[in-house]
Amino acid sequence: MTGWLIYGQKDAEKNKGYIEFYRAEGKNLGINIELMFRENIEVGIRNNSWFIRYDGKDCSKPDFAIVRTIYPLLSRQLENLLIPVFNSSEIARICNDKAKTYQSVAGLSIPIIDTTFVENAAIGKRLENIIEPTVIKTVSGHGGSQVYLSLPKCSPVMPDPYKEIRPSETAREEILAGIGYEDCVMQPFVSGRQQDLRVYVIGKEIIAAILRTSNDGFRANFSLGGNVREYELSRDEIITIRKIIDHFEFGMVGIDFLIGDEGELIFNEIEDVVGARMLYHCTDINLVRRYLLFVMGRL
Repeated sequence: MTGWLIYGQKDAEKNKGYIEFYRAEGKNLGINIELMFRENIEVGIRNNSWFIRYDGKDCSKPDFAIVRTIYPLLSRQLENLLIPVFNSSEIARICNDKAKTYQSVAGLSIPIIDTTFVENAAIGKRLENIIEPTVIKTVSGHGGSQVYLSLPKCSPVMPDPYKEIRPSETAREEILAGIGYEDCVMQPFVSGRQQDLRVYVIGKEIIAAILRTSNDGFRANFSLGGNVREYELSRDEIITIRKIIDHFEFGMVGIDFLIGDEGELIFNEIEDVVGARMLYHCTDINLVRRYLLFVMGRL
């Protein structure tokens, strides 16, 4: 059995150890894991049908593909070629766009911060008119990137711990430069406990939950220096999480929640290409093996 593990070249360089986990666990399970760079994959239509080439040559199809890069069009092309893809192109399409994710989860009776979807062309005007501390996120940002806090021009009261931040035209220019040509979502700033929770999910199974606490600023990402520890979910929290799991057909994802003032879970986002550093740091769970076993079961 052969499985493709698809990465962008830069991300593959940063994740060499994780890729080796896949190769080693694949070998233990009788799977030949082939690392494929998205930059070398060519897809399109030829002779009225879908095609895929690698390094400029026709290639044999794998038994499945695990896509560790954000490219829903590629995932859909593989599915058109009858290659099972994890995560599916539909999960990639929705979960790599914050606006689409909020739109999809909104009907599940789960707490979500009030969110405004903003087209890129309207962002400047919206920044000028904010009346409360506002978090701006690009729809496709990951790992705490392209997340900004903007404050009203005339507000003398700064939400702790942001008293050192003062709104200015320069700050807004920096936000606009960081956003570039992306669409955004805007949300009122919620201080909560400066914590968030990542729940690792494979298929319909909750694997583990990791609590992240911010050391500095309003982003608690492990990659940005947040503290992490394993977290035991309550019965009510599991019920909330299961509403999301039952709504989607996941391969492996991370579901992220903010922690409110009363300890309640507030839905934040779903990570399609979810990182595993926090999980390996806090637990002995062999996530790669469990994922490959899940994939084999689906095949």
